[in-house]
Amino acid sequence: MSNGAQVKRRSKKPLSEAIPGKDRLGTSSDLAAIDGRHIKGVFHLSDEKYFKAFQSNPDPISITTIGEGRYLEVNDAFLEASGYKRDEVIGRTALELHIWLSQQDRNYWVEHLREQGYVCRGNEIRFRGKYGETRTFLFSTEIIDVSGKPHLLWVTKDITDRKRIEEALRSSEDKFSKAFNASPTPLCISTLTDGRFIAVNDGFCNVIGYSQEELLGRTSFHLGCWFNPADRQKMIERITRKEPVREVEIYFRPKFDEQRMGLYSVEEIQIDGQACLLSILTDITHRKQAEEEIKYLSFHDKLTGLYNRAYFEEELKRMDAESQLPISLIMGDVNGLKLINDALGHQEGDNLLIGVACILKESCRQEDIVARWGGDEFIILLPGCDMDDAVQVSERIKTGCKGFDTLPIPTSISLGMATKSVLARDVKEIIKEAEDKMYRNKLLEDRSTRSSFPVSLQRTLWTRSHETEAHCRRMQEMALRIGQAIGLPDSELDNLRLLAVLHDIGKIAIANSILDKPGKLTPEEWDTIKKHPEIGYRIALSSVEMAPIAEVILHHHERWDGTGYPLGIRGNEIPLLSRIIAIADSYDVMINGRPYQEAVSQEKAWCEIARCAGSQFDPDLVRKTVVLFAG
Repeated sequence: MSNGAQVKRRSKKPLSEAIPGKDRLGTSSDLAAIDGRHIKGVFHLSDEKYFKAFQSNPDPISITTIGEGRYLEVNDAFLEASGYKRDEVIGRTALELHIWLSQQDRNYWVEHLREQGYVCRGNEIRFRGKYGETRTFLFSTEIIDVSGKPHLLWVTKDITDRKRIEEALRSSEDKFSKAFNASPTPLCISTLTDGRFIAVNDGFCNVIGYSQEELLGRTSFHLGCWFNPADRQKMIERITRKEPVREVEIYFRPKFDEQRMGLYSVEEIQIDGQACLLSILTDITHRKQAEEEIKYLSFHDKLTGLYNRAYFEEELKRMDAESQLPISLIMGDVNGLKLINDALGHQEGDNLLIGVACILKESCRQEDIVARWGGDEFIILLPGCDMDDAVQVSERIKTGCKGFDTLPIPTSISLGMATKSVLARDVKEIIKEAEDKMYRNKLLEDRSTRSSFPVSLQRTLWTRSHETEAHCRRMQEMALRIGQAIGLPDSELDNLRLLAVLHDIGKIAIANSILDKPGKLTPEEWDTIKKHPEIGYRIALSSVEMAPIAEVILHHHERWDGTGYPLGIRGNEIPLLSRIIAIADSYDVMINGRPYQEAVSQEKAWCEIARCAGSQFDPDLVRKTVVLFAG
């Protein structure tokens, strides 16, 4: 520059080399040659554009002396950031204005200038404004010549707001990270493009069955987490269309399970400029199963699995239409349920109902409605079915019952049928007609069931226990001879004859694993065996034919000395028929043996019975019996 003072950027040399006179830094005397308010004058007219750039730059810029740091010039951005007016700044130092928070900060950067000759941009420093507020700046410093003298050019950028945002973001991220990891809600973050996991919490690991080490860096496709991978693509498409994805039901595959159901929610987030998905996955498999069960039970009978009465009535209303005519109804009542419940317990009664329900379903068409009407009653709705067709269904039901022989009495069901052929007829009349017919049939069939009950029980006993037909016949002969010898009336002899066959009828409720056990019974198994007189007593009471021997069945294992079971009564408190059958039973078992007991000779058997007279057996009855049979 030929006219005026030169202002130019110096080379990046060490400060000691850049400034003539190593120890001479600019002082306040340097300002005498330049009026800071008219720095434009130090620029050549051809450099007008540089001055304009200086003043109009949005970042704060200042020129100071090196030694004391007196301001030679500042731009408008500097004044706005600091809050000072120009005449309050020019000629004064940053320390005088308290712009530097500490002298040490300035000394540090001046020392850096001595060593490097410049300070590159990107260094953070905090300055104080006129009114005490502090702001954060990025700054750089260059040594420049102003009228042949070295000065410092300070270029700064106010990053206070950015730092505040960064700090808030950092705090937010820290809070988010803690909340993410501590949350019981299953959370994961994956890449949008390929579903690669970049963060998962413990809740998510528990749901998906994988550890964090197994998940991080791997994709949901590779692990097969999506039961149907197309579901994920649908979610991506919804997110792309800015549609919310909130609690969508999906199927997913954990590590050790075939299929689970979950509620899936997802948001798109940005992490380091990469599009990611923040997902919530809640396992609702058990909840859905419970909901399905509740829904199922609202329409079905819990025991049999058939439709319940409420559902049947709703379907009947829906099907009571011209298009469904003729409509037939079949009502059924299971025979002998009370006998089974009383004799064998309600578990066996439930098994009977379940078996009958299966027979009804198998005997009907798929479109027919089979329901449990209540207790031991069932009802069938046959749309588009006339009376002839209904009769065929009832015949299939009866045939099915004949093949169901898992209980000691024949399985049967009393049926009643009615058909609606014209729409005007009230369907309630059809139900009443079918019900009346069912009850008339039941009067006949129930009597037959009860009369066959003792014979059926006897057949079951021979099948389920060691009480063989031959054993019962021998016992009958011996018991009747004893009874006749002591002068029992015919009615008591009849009871004795029935008792000989059915005294151990309670054993039909004892598991075969206990009855057939060849070795010694455990205390628990022996306690179970000792319950059979009580079971037999209840069975006998449920039948008119067996009721007279119920009491003697209950006491046939009592002992003369009172140490028997189940009640521990003694002597003549024990019914006479029970005392007779105890001798006959023990003798026949001894001479014929059992899987757990070897047979003995007749002589040894009579000796054993004589030995137990007065303890196990009635002594007077033993004497008469020995005389009768052993002479």
